[in-house]
Amino acid sequence: MKKVLLLPFLGIILITNAQVGINNNTPSSTLDIGGSLEGSYREITANSTLSATDYHVSFAGTSAATASLPQMSTSDGSASDFRGRKYFIKNNSSSSNLTLAAVSGQTIRIGGGNTANNTYILSPGVLGILTANATNGWDLDLAVNTIPDTSWKITNNDFNGTLNAAQAIATGNTYQTITGSSVTVTVPPGYNQSIVTLNFDGWGDVDHTGVSMGSLRFQITQSGTSAATYTSTSMTSWAVTNTGVSRIRFTFPAAYSISNLAPGTYTFNIQVVREGELGSAPNAVNIWGIQSTAKVYSKN
Repeated sequence: MKKVLLLPFLGIILITNAQVGINNNTPSSTLDIGGSLEGSYREITANSTLSATDYHVSFAGTSAATASLPQMSTSDGSASDFRGRKYFIKNNSSSSNLTLAAVSGQTIRIGGGNTANNTYILSPGVLGILTANATNGWDLDLAVNTIPDTSWKITNNDFNGTLNAAQAIATGNTYQTITGSSVTVTVPPGYNQSIVTLNFDGWGDVDHTGVSMGSLRFQITQSGTSAATYTSTSMTSWAVTNTGVSRIRFTFPAAYSISNLAPGTYTFNIQVVREGELGSAPNAVNIWGIQSTAKVYSKN
């Protein structure tokens, strides 16, 4: 009788601790699958409610829609206790959002600094993986690397400048590079479109002896992967109407953008030339400072 009682007991232990292998004779996990895994697939184009038979849901609508999540319970043994259930939801729409909506009183959380909410908007191109959690709601994982780069983003930038360092601008028709204006950026590969934006903000003064006027004209030079000169990007003018003042001050902003440069590294400088001067010749025209910024925006 002792042997008869012992064998059923051992059988229960083996069943309780069993590991199941599919195409695998030596499973190392509770369920070890030596092959592919197939789940139900459903495509939606409008509002829909997920059920126990859903696994992968693909949204391909042409207008915004909502995927409603089923009510779940965290009470062990209840019919709606499906903690750990997963839904894979892919927004394959070209332009329409899909809103994931939990039932009233339940939340969707993604962690980090994001507050758990009752809804979450899944943008086009994004895959969301929902897991029923133990805190009365759902955990949402986002496959961020599946998001196409369809919006502009800054991929590189540079800043430079000099303060209170006088640079005299000579007369004549030759452009002079403004000291400290150089900025260097890299246009990365792998994008269909790119824009380099350049901003130069400077200031200076004119040392004069009598009534006079004139202008400063600016151009931008490009070197590196390819060379170019962008002429007449901006100009500023000055005028002396009061001979009792020995110096007048001026500022000059220069902004310029360049589209679709080939991937590579580029250096930009701003240059200046004096022109159109009338009246009493000034003693000197000086640049006193410059602040330069370059940014690269990229998108697919």
